[in-house]
Amino acid sequence: MSLAVRHTQRLELRRTPFVACRADPRFSYCLYVPPRAPAGPRPLLVVVHGDRRTAERYRDALTDFADAHGCVVLAPLFPVGVPEPEDVLSYKRLRRRDVRFDLVLLRMVEEAAARWPVRADRFLLHGYSGGGLFALRFSYLHPARLLGVSVGAPGSITRLDPALPWPAGIADVAEKFGVTHPLHARLPPSVPVSVPFPVPLPVHVTVGALDTRPLRRPPHDTRLDQSLALHRHLLERGVPATLEVVPGIAHNGFALLPAATRFLSTLLRDD
Repeated sequence: MSLAVRHTQRLELRRTPFVACRADPRFSYCLYVPPRAPAGPRPLLVVVHGDRRTAERYRDALTDFADAHGCVVLAPLFPVGVPEPEDVLSYKRLRRRDVRFDLVLLRMVEEAAARWPVRADRFLLHGYSGGGLFALRFSYLHPARLLGVSVGAPGSITRLDPALPWPAGIADVAEKFGVTHPLHARLPPSVPVSVPFPVPLPVHVTVGALDTRPLRRPPHDTRLDQSLALHRHLLERGVPATLEVVPGIAHNGFALLPAATRFLSTLLRDD
C-alpha cells in the first residue's frame, strides 16, 4: 500500500478535513464518521452553519450524538463570496444566479455516500440562524429526501403560501427551482389555510427564550417572534411541527444543539 493511500485512509477516520465538492469545488464539507457503528449504511445528519461559517465547530459539537447513534455528521461550508464578491446571504435563499445551493448539498451527500458507509436517500437536517433558514427552505423543496428537519432561531421565515413569491412564500418555486410542488400545484388563489403539507415531514423549531433583539429588517421582529410565527403557520398548514423555547438562552446555536438532538434522536429511533 502506498504512503499516499495510507495517509488518505487516516484522514477518513473520525473527523475528516474539509473535502472539496467535486460537483463545484467552490464549496466543501467535512464529516465525522463514528469509529464503531453497525455494518451497512449509517444514518446521516447534515448540520448547516450560520453567517459566521463555523461548520467545523458544529461538526465537532455533534460527535457525542454521532457516537451514541452510529450516525455520520456532514457539515457543508458555503463560503462568503459565491457567486459574487462579498456575498454573505445567498446560500440561505438556496439560489443566486446559476448557483443552486440546495443541489450542491445533495451532491455533497451523494459524494459522501460513495466514499463512506452513509445512507443518502433520506437524512436528518439541522440548521441554525442562516442555516436554519436554509434547512427550512430545503425542506419545502426536497421533503422526500429528509427524515426530519430542525430549524434553529431563523431571522425570517418562508411560508407555505402560494400568493407570496420566494423567499417569503412558494408562489414561484416551479420557475425558480423547477419544483412542481404538490401543494403548490393544487392550490387555487382562494386556498384555505388548512391545506395539508404534501409529505408529513416532522419539523422542529427551536429558539432561545432570550433571543429578543429586534432584527434590522422590517417589521423588526425578534427571532423568538419569528420562531413562534413559523410554528403557528406550519401547524395551520397541517405540518407535524413542534416548538422548543430554551430558557436562559439568547442567540447561541451551540446552546440550542441539545434541544435539536433530542428531537433528532426520536426520529432515528422511529426510523
